[in-house]
Amino acid sequence: MNIGEKDTQAGANSRPPHFLHGQRRPRKLRITRLLLAIIPAGVMLFCLSTYLHRGSNCSTKSSAGESKPHAEHQLLSNGTHWFRPTLVLVSVDGFRADYLDRGVTPELLRLGQKGLRADYMIPSFPSLTFPNHYTIVTGLYPGSHGIVSNEFFDTQTNDTFFYKDPLKSIDSKWWGGEPIWVTAEKQGLRAGINMWPGSMATICGHKPSYVVPFSDNVEPRLKTQKVLEWLDLPFDKRPAFLATYMPEVDSTAHKLGPNDQKVNEAVRLVDSALGNLWSEIARRNLTNIVNLMVVSDHGMAEGQSGLNAIYIDDYIDTSQLQGIYGWPLGGLQVKDSADVGAMYATLKRASAGQPWDVYLRDDIPSRFHYTYKSRIAPIYVISRVPYYVTTRKESALYSLGKPMGVHGYDNMHPLMRATFVAVGPAFRSRTAQAPPTPRLFVEPHVNLTALGMPGSQISDITAMQDYLELLRSAVVSRPGAVATGHHVYDYLWGDGRRNEAELRNIRHPPFENVELYGLMAKILGVVPAPNNGTADFARWWLH
Repeated sequence: MNIGEKDTQAGANSRPPHFLHGQRRPRKLRITRLLLAIIPAGVMLFCLSTYLHRGSNCSTKSSAGESKPHAEHQLLSNGTHWFRPTLVLVSVDGFRADYLDRGVTPELLRLGQKGLRADYMIPSFPSLTFPNHYTIVTGLYPGSHGIVSNEFFDTQTNDTFFYKDPLKSIDSKWWGGEPIWVTAEKQGLRAGINMWPGSMATICGHKPSYVVPFSDNVEPRLKTQKVLEWLDLPFDKRPAFLATYMPEVDSTAHKLGPNDQKVNEAVRLVDSALGNLWSEIARRNLTNIVNLMVVSDHGMAEGQSGLNAIYIDDYIDTSQLQGIYGWPLGGLQVKDSADVGAMYATLKRASAGQPWDVYLRDDIPSRFHYTYKSRIAPIYVISRVPYYVTTRKESALYSLGKPMGVHGYDNMHPLMRATFVAVGPAFRSRTAQAPPTPRLFVEPHVNLTALGMPGSQISDITAMQDYLELLRSAVVSRPGAVATGHHVYDYLWGDGRRNEAELRNIRHPPFENVELYGLMAKILGVVPAPNNGTADFARWWLH
């Protein structure tokens, strides 16, 4: 029962019998009771006031001369200023994991040697920009947070989300879950967000203390400069969580393909900016306070000059569709639900021996965690790398026939692998103890390039069944490929028994990007919102 309920039920029937009978109480007794009521209330107000004012600049002086703030979060000093544990998150859109092996990223490799580098990070399905950027900051699969693609139709609201329409994309109705900047703000920390997808929306009633809307043609060095400007703010204005987004690598690869020399130049540009950022953090004596986490949302596959188009209008009457969503995949939003069964049957027959699979929404493999029914089309065509779903009219109208770089496919495909590099005081050294139960990986003994098939992290029996079904369908659709078996192996961690050169080159095991939210919450010292990550994941990565 809450206070309001108690007050409502109190009334004439709750008064003392002598008052009900018209007897006056002694004055001294009335005053005593009044004092007994006032004193506890005063104590409660004092405690509440003290709690609400935690974190303000007050009380003792530090040896450096700056007032030491009183706050519930941990406080650290660089010798002249007070800081809370700080995290800088940088996303480099489309930075495929193996770009780090091209010999053009000396700064990121140096950061990885000082801190951690994962072999790769597994994006969420579909491996597109908006779904994965929001997964990174919420720890939820797209099927849980609701940003299921870069564009989609919601049958409940009869409205369409389109990532390039800012007036529509900032509407809070689209954004489920709780991004890390909201978690931080709700728990007394400030956040500064520079062009991150979703950051302009009011989510859970909150926005970041500082937010910069997306703008084209802002160089990476200018974005890292904004991070440094925020780090240089006074304590009571300085954000503890900072994030910035860099699209240069992705946009260049889309235009020219991931293997073009211009992509390497874009990678070098980003690498230089990130190296400069860490150098400036070091110059401020903040390397024992600030943690830097560099990630990407997905990888990139090479297009094939228009030869990999799947013209869906060759198989079905597209006038029966409200729209096709989720490119390069095909979410077929059917106007009349009565047409779904026949359309699916037609496509299922047509898919035999083709580089695509078709599913009813409820039959999409469970390993994709793709379950937001009102936003996922009733029929989904999942194309294989590097094919994409379109129509002949659309291809001619929008010149979509020749994409040179494509992503959005099965999140387990090697070409979709994302990047993770981190450095800072929160992260364990390379000689950290390995997890007690190493994750197992299954590697098919087949020609993966011919099959378009990934090696897969297998977490449960359902995922194993889905994987084997994917392998079976891939082999059936590629008569020339032969599966010879599977090999299961433990992924090795650094264990302190290797020489220094070996330790510098150790890569940590792959992991899903839903784990990042819990990792970031742990670094910031905030209580995470419910998410799809693993509860004890952070203990093997952080001190």
